[in-house]
Amino acid sequence: MTEIILLIEALKDLSGVEVTRIDYNSRMPFVDQLDMTHNTDIFIGMHGSGLTHLLFLPDWAGVFEIYNCEDERCYWDLARLRGVKYWSWQKEDKVFPEDEGKHPTLGTPHKKFTNYSFDVPEFLRIVQQMIEYVRRHPKFVQEQRRLRRLTDEEL
Repeated sequence: MTEIILLIEALKDLSGVEVTRIDYNSRMPFVDQLDMTHNTDIFIGMHGSGLTHLLFLPDWAGVFEIYNCEDERCYWDLARLRGVKYWSWQKEDKVFPEDEGKHPTLGTPHKKFTNYSFDVPEFLRIVQQMIEYVRRHPKFVQEQRRLRRLTDEEL
């Protein structure tokens, strides 16, 4: 089972959480990418360009850069500028690189160029923090009330 599948399966065991895996690629129209992102409360991904979609998250969202590959400020700063909460891996002893990683053209060691495994309980601990943050965010609470009123009116 690949690492991503392990993490997704662990998320599916959380109560009240809907998990969707999205592959932002050229086959997915950009407007669909924006729609999916704008309807996401918790956005999780590895360090890379796909995390720039955090710009289109709702105001109450949280971003989890699973591992920042020693580029600690890149997506933290983007999330700060957007006004959404940022998390990254906190316990280095719970991240397991496959190897030292080598830059594809320079051949020098670099953490961006390897695969990782993660401690699933630590991953879930961080996601639980995010869930609590989102559920308590005033704008999320307001939106949930608005949606309930709409549902009640339809009945």
